[in-house]
Amino acid sequence: MDAITERELGSGTEYGAVASLAERLHGFRSLGDNCEFGFVQRYGGVEPSGLLRFAYTPMEDLIRGLRCGFEDLGAPGDLHLSVSQGGTFYCHSRAYNIWANTGQTPDSITPETLLDREYGRLAHLKRKMLDELATGSHIFVRKVAQDEPQVDFDRLAEAVWAHGPATLLRVTEAGPGWRPEPVRWAGDRLIEGRVRRFAPLDTAWETDLEPWMHLVDSAWSLVRGVPATDLGEGAFQSAMPLPGGLRRHAGRRREPGFHGFTRMVDRAAFDPQAIYTFASWVWIPEAFSGTRIQAAAGYARLAGLDADLTRRDCWQKVWASGRLTHAEREPVGLAMIGSRRDHFWSAGARFVRGPIPEQGQTPHWPKPPKPLSLGDLLARLQARLG
Repeated sequence: MDAITERELGSGTEYGAVASLAERLHGFRSLGDNCEFGFVQRYGGVEPSGLLRFAYTPMEDLIRGLRCGFEDLGAPGDLHLSVSQGGTFYCHSRAYNIWANTGQTPDSITPETLLDREYGRLAHLKRKMLDELATGSHIFVRKVAQDEPQVDFDRLAEAVWAHGPATLLRVTEAGPGWRPEPVRWAGDRLIEGRVRRFAPLDTAWETDLEPWMHLVDSAWSLVRGVPATDLGEGAFQSAMPLPGGLRRHAGRRREPGFHGFTRMVDRAAFDPQAIYTFASWVWIPEAFSGTRIQAAAGYARLAGLDADLTRRDCWQKVWASGRLTHAEREPVGLAMIGSRRDHFWSAGARFVRGPIPEQGQTPHWPKPPKPLSLGDLLARLQARLG
């Protein structure tokens, strides 16, 4: 298929919902725990600086640091480097047990140069965080596990508010039954909201992005007294027209393996800084024996949701977001791991400029036809032969 440029689709607009979400994401700061909220901001298309954005920070050490304004953070001898299992340098503050991923590898920089840089960076970010706490200009986010005592969060709130009128957002898990719901006031300068699940501690990049986007938008709307962003049908501008009708996707090989049902698009036709999302409704037959159905929005996947293979004979949405920066031609569409015995159906495909798929109710697509049995085929043949 010939690539379609964004200029043909009106790239001069402000991308309403995209711009709104990005602006709101800039107004939040992480209070540690792990790096999950930092990845939420990245997958939303923003990269704000923050002392604890990509840092593991235990609650007790965080409270202690806030109470004294992190006075010993970055003092001589406080910081040291270690190499993680992933092969990157982590910088550790001995005074407050803060572990931060520097993103640097041992072959890209010397430890001496990196450590000197980290002392300067943390000194700047510490001053910046204390200023933001004092002015109340940002909403500070802290995740709370179900087994964490409420008294610990109350102590954290007291330590935050000792610096100024900052708003604190307490985030908990709702579980698989999560549905979009507004954030609520839980006290003066304290709001509460829920996401479906937290990312695993050791793989914080595996975020469940849609609930986080709803949470951020709702929190900003509540605190600032502005309307929520419309994330419904048509919220994000189309980046490429796609057929929206019912389509059947079947494996092509006898042995189980990867099968792509994608279009290869020219990356030069798209903004390399923008995030794009492909989403589609899929229907998995009861007899499907494959192990995965997924979406693709380029090779550099940021976030997404694969099909839930436990849900059969019903419509469900799959999606993936990414930047088109990896290769000259990038895949957009669906894929499965299975064999030629496997197939599934899709409908309502959309490829948009935005970090998540448009939100809405399950559409009333028709139930896909069931494959004919051998008996049905024989009966039809006999009818034709008369």
